[in-house]
Amino acid sequence: MKVAFLSTFALDANVSLINALGKKCDVYFFTEALYEIYNFLDKEKLTKTISKGTEVEELLRFRELISLDKTFVVKGTRNANFIKKLYISYKINQYIKKINPDVIVIDNYMLTYFFSTLSYRKKMLLIVHDPFLHSGENFIIDKYLRKFHFSVIDHKMLLNENQKDDFIKYYKQKPANIHTSFLSVYDYLRYYQTDKGSRSQFNILFFGRISPYKGIKFLLDAFVEIISTQKFHDMTLTIAGGGNFDFDIEVYRQYPEIKILNEYIYPENLANLISNASVVVCPYTDATQSGVIMSAYAFKKPVIATNVGGLPEMVKDKETGLIIEPRSSKAIVDAILELYSNRSLLEQMSQHIEEIYFSGEKGWESSADKFVDTFEKIQKK
Repeated sequence: MKVAFLSTFALDANVSLINALGKKCDVYFFTEALYEIYNFLDKEKLTKTISKGTEVEELLRFRELISLDKTFVVKGTRNANFIKKLYISYKINQYIKKINPDVIVIDNYMLTYFFSTLSYRKKMLLIVHDPFLHSGENFIIDKYLRKFHFSVIDHKMLLNENQKDDFIKYYKQKPANIHTSFLSVYDYLRYYQTDKGSRSQFNILFFGRISPYKGIKFLLDAFVEIISTQKFHDMTLTIAGGGNFDFDIEVYRQYPEIKILNEYIYPENLANLISNASVVVCPYTDATQSGVIMSAYAFKKPVIATNVGGLPEMVKDKETGLIIEPRSSKAIVDAILELYSNRSLLEQMSQHIEEIYFSGEKGWESSADKFVDTFEKIQKK
């Protein structure tokens, strides 16, 4: 089966998913170099509108995971440059016509693949990363682009089971057209790791884009409460990510145990931050699934996550981390102290992560199987 995978996110989940799909299908991968924070590709280095993966320096390290001869990088332009955007979309569609895929996977709502979406919508599968827009991020342009793609593409893939029924009901979808799979570990990050030193402290890490729904203030207040007891001299907290805080962050900078990196975290730094963490915390007030959790799992780090969205599917309570109630600093305090005082539990959780996600039921091979099953259903229609 021949599959074209149209993306604007080059690495994170996709590089591993395409690796797994490539063992079952003939996969052609397209991605767009537009904003470097999307996929770590510098479009200024590209000399063509569409370059082969073998010509893109940043992708060479992943030659073991994806076929660079079947990878294409689009030198992107913003939606505001509408005419050029459509021209690029037309050129991409010419490539896809030559490939003549049986099925097309698309993971975004950008205009980059507009012509291909219109031409191949009946054989398309749309990956819906966010079944519902996050609080504080309900942007008008996102709503209209989502509405367009939802209307023209019948088959949709959610990456968690918890939200399937609500998604079908809210968007009035046909149940037979809504499919589910799941994320597994973000292997690509391990290709960036340079710091493999041992940890002497208990390091708590939050990382990811700063946004109101992330619940960061609950985590900061919990940590301040813990260190104010002056009983935990080897405990630190790092908040790492770009974006604007919706509260006064300066209050927390006075504590030497708290390190705030309010900037975009490149993969090289992120890999080392996770590697040196004891536990990762996701104190979200709402969520779908989380690439943060899969990034933590790539280094076998347990995760404290709130009971929202699809997070309880990704974090098995007491096995790969702890599930706590949202919007509760007390719940975060209790969870941190439980893991701090029981290092053997932390080690057991790391072992469970390896067993479940590296070679078990939640590995990429199993996720890819669900995609292939869906491809076969689309072909039969």
